[in-house]
Amino acid sequence: MVKDNKIVIYIISLGFLLSAVISINNIIKYDKNITSNNGIAYHQMIKADAYRYLSHGNEIKEQLNEGVNFFKTGREHYTKYLPPRIMAAYYYIFDKNMFSDLDTKKIQTGIHLPYLLFQSLIYYLAIIFLYFTISKKINKTICIGIIFFLCFEPTILQYHSSFWSESIFFTIQIFIISCVLKTKQTNFNFFIIGILLATLSLQKEYSIFYIAPLSIYFFITLANSKFKKLIIMFIGFFLIQSILGYNNYKRSGEFYIMTADSKINLHIDLVKKVIKKKFEISGKEFNFIEGEATYEWLEKNSIVFNKIDLNKKDYPGFMEYRSVLNEKDKIKFDNFIRSRTIEYIVKYPGDFIKYVINRSFHIVLLNPFHIYSDNNFMSGEVYYDTETHKKLIPYRIFYTLIIYSICLFGLINFYKKKEYKDLIYLIISIFYFYSLVSWHGNTRYFMPVVIYLSFFFGYGIHYILKSKKNLFNT
Repeated sequence: MVKDNKIVIYIISLGFLLSAVISINNIIKYDKNITSNNGIAYHQMIKADAYRYLSHGNEIKEQLNEGVNFFKTGREHYTKYLPPRIMAAYYYIFDKNMFSDLDTKKIQTGIHLPYLLFQSLIYYLAIIFLYFTISKKINKTICIGIIFFLCFEPTILQYHSSFWSESIFFTIQIFIISCVLKTKQTNFNFFIIGILLATLSLQKEYSIFYIAPLSIYFFITLANSKFKKLIIMFIGFFLIQSILGYNNYKRSGEFYIMTADSKINLHIDLVKKVIKKKFEISGKEFNFIEGEATYEWLEKNSIVFNKIDLNKKDYPGFMEYRSVLNEKDKIKFDNFIRSRTIEYIVKYPGDFIKYVINRSFHIVLLNPFHIYSDNNFMSGEVYYDTETHKKLIPYRIFYTLIIYSICLFGLINFYKKKEYKDLIYLIISIFYFYSLVSWHGNTRYFMPVVIYLSFFFGYGIHYILKSKKNLFNT
């Protein structure tokens, strides 16, 4: 057993060192402000959502330095709550400024490596915690396979050396898995699970409902005090959620926990694409239609907004109207857009089902090259039209088939070992995180599922090794 522990510690240590080396390499090569061919200035590593997290964090840090109360800091949480707060803590503790020039918004280089190293460190510490939890109930060879996958699987590994929100999300996932799979389920453990589940939803808002299927799982599998333990878990969950709600209340006068992104993302990324295709219209035409509907709704509900000349050629879409509303009215606005999303889906269910099925197949294709392409191209839209993207697809297909084949053997091994309880937990988790984002098609959104696949990989490697051994012994 001591020997097995040493092997795992070596694996985890090597994984952390590899992650650190990749982070250092990325900083050396891509921590740069450059200008695209069409004259757009951007930072190679910090753009899109990453720019939003870091710039918001820098804003919070400046407010704290000015003496603003913590619960009044920040702007509207359009999307994820935790990433900008983590960045704010980093900038505040180390006294760093994101921008070298506030007027031009030029991002300061050479200041973010410690953050990437910290991100990797807590991830690999979580893996250590996971190992010493599951090694008490799972075969050591299987444990080593699980840990090896989590340490070196390139689709996961790449995110530790980036500013996307995935790495810390993985870390929280692993801590939750450790607590769920503990052999001894104490009341305190359920309180911690509740806190971790809430923290997970603050890192990525769509995980806020994960507590529901997990509650069903515990209700089925717990033998004693199930109601008490579930209540304790919900107390921990709502305790952390109340921090977000109170922050929103102190800043805007409205207590709420659902972000705008969770209400209007479907309209932007799903409805727009389906309706464009169905009626053969452009994105601009769709925005025009939704802008008109939004304008009528604003007028009907007497919501104050900047009057815009409706005769202008570039008539604004619904998101332009949202940018001029106060935060209380934005909540009403988001609810209105959500209702329009539902109306579209109910009206054209066949078109949406067809689109979602198609995207659901695409999203399961693993992409170990996401951070590479993100660092080398201005945006995903630019990258998808390149020869590089086309050339990498066969490698991605080949790699995906290998991983899924091993995981299939793992599923067989789970069944043969009759470890149904753990299998149910993993399947429930995979189904939850897959079903909520499968419509999007972006393979990055599939990444939370890959964390759970680590168990099928570990069981699969064990099954293959055992079958090979039995073959040679016959």
